[in-house]
Amino acid sequence: MRTFYIFKIKRELTILTKETPYNLFRTIENLYYMDNMNMGVSFKIYNDLFDSFNPEYINKRINNLFKDNRYYSFDGKVHRIDNKYKPEESILKVYRSHIILKSDCVKPTLLINYLMSDNLFVSDFKNKDFFWLNEFVR
Repeated sequence: MRTFYIFKIKRELTILTKETPYNLFRTIENLYYMDNMNMGVSFKIYNDLFDSFNPEYINKRINNLFKDNRYYSFDGKVHRIDNKYKPEESILKVYRSHIILKSDCVKPTLLINYLMSDNLFVSDFKNKDFFWLNEFVR
């Protein structure tokens, strides 16, 4: 199962790093692996890089998009796709700081069908994979 971390990158930084996503990935990866002793530094870097999400709005929007999908469920915090025919098992959870999507397929339904802006950056730290969401969907 792959774990995708989705970040909302600030507009100015999106413009600067659109052509060099590797540099952005390495910066985010360094934040991800930073130890607790450097929390003040990580928080400062985090605020410089990312915008926050509105979990209530996003949860409502995703639920409205998928509520008629018979493989979709939502318990108020976790969105789930469990499709035995595709096959796909995906779980998405929205936080203010980021979105986490765990999936066992290459192109998860919750990822490719939910494109809300061009400044969403996706990172899979374990597999060293990264991409701009709008470029992945095309």
